[in-house]
Amino acid sequence: MKLTKLFIAFAAFAVIFASCTKELEVTGVTLDETTLSVAVNDSAELVATIQPTGAKGDVTWTSSNTTIATVVNGKVKGVKIGTANIVATVGTFTATCAVTVTKEVIDFKKSLNGTEYYPLILDGVTAVKLGTKIKADLRPDELTKFLYIWDNTFAAGTATGPNFYGEVEGWTSLTVGTVGWSGAGFNVNDNALTDKLVAITNNPDNYYLHIGMKSKGNAIYVFGMDGQSNVKFAIGASAFNDNGTMIQPLADFDRDGEWQQIEIPMSTLKANGLLYSTGMGAKNILWFLAGGVAGTTMDMDAVFIYKK
Repeated sequence: MKLTKLFIAFAAFAVIFASCTKELEVTGVTLDETTLSVAVNDSAELVATIQPTGAKGDVTWTSSNTTIATVVNGKVKGVKIGTANIVATVGTFTATCAVTVTKEVIDFKKSLNGTEYYPLILDGVTAVKLGTKIKADLRPDELTKFLYIWDNTFAAGTATGPNFYGEVEGWTSLTVGTVGWSGAGFNVNDNALTDKLVAITNNPDNYYLHIGMKSKGNAIYVFGMDGQSNVKFAIGASAFNDNGTMIQPLADFDRDGEWQQIEIPMSTLKANGLLYSTGMGAKNILWFLAGGVAGTTMDMDAVFIYKK
């Protein structure tokens, strides 16, 4: 009799224990954010919570458009400007976050953290900050260094507002005239300066051509650099047609009227043919075209070669 009661008590305990250890059934999933904004090349974290509290399950993450935003284990990364839905799935349950990817946030002043500078356009305040890091000052002085406008094809533009580095100083602003083409160049006739460029083409790694530009138009611009051998390239969404010669682009920038940063590795320019050598004489260290449409603007600032 006592043995029967003990068995009944043990069986009752087993039932209670089994009910306590049974896994909770998943009834849903939620995200800590239903909308999210992230910049291009930046990231943010989403947290998924399985319902009810204590329930367990595997969360699968997907993006409706991986060309706009990607997601890995809840970490969302902006790829390009646009919108996408990030979805967390647990079994048959889903939760969605609408993600807006915005323009990349770039700290322009990081380009002043290099070790060597060879400026063509740079405001006086910033030049003082760089100090002895300027190895060759190539900015026009109207003695041996000039900005030549070719055949009056450009007219002076209007440089108002803060410059590339936020200083209240001017920059190079030009407007295409009515002759059907345009051209200008920074010409340097000082071997003591240009000879210093030889070190760049001898060992171009970590050197970059830095150009600050802004525009609201869709013009394709052409740049060239002259040495003992030369190189030219376009900045724009497609190639530039120079009387049947197609000049391929190496970069482009957002045309929102705000300053944008363009950096082109000097190793790329060397591979494309650029060569500096000693005793070059007068050379257009940088020249540029803005097409032949009258009124096209070309606003540039912070143009220099530098070593990161």
